[in-house]
Amino acid sequence: MSQPNASEHGQHAAAPRRAAGRIVGGIVLVLFALVLFVVGLQAIIDPSHVVAGSSNSARSPDTDAEAQIGGLLLCFFGITVLGFGIALFKKKPAAGTPSSG
Repeated sequence: MSQPNASEHGQHAAAPRRAAGRIVGGIVLVLFALVLFVVGLQAIIDPSHVVAGSSNSARSPDTDAEAQIGGLLLCFFGITVLGFGIALFKKKPAAGTPSSG
């Protein structure tokens, strides 16, 4: 009786499952990105709330323009973090197989 070829056995093996840590990390990053995005939108829509909160600090209070720019930066950072979170859900190609694009 002939021995099965090792390469044929590797081709029929089930694909490795994603680690639970990747799934949990992806969920955490997506939730964190949504929080950043919501806070950034709130700063863009209502900059007076941000200005009122910064008036209690030791430095000079923010202006409306500074609050809106900060909100815009938070939105961009939230979108970036969302991209990393979604990337954790995608399947990695198996070793030795070319990626599809």
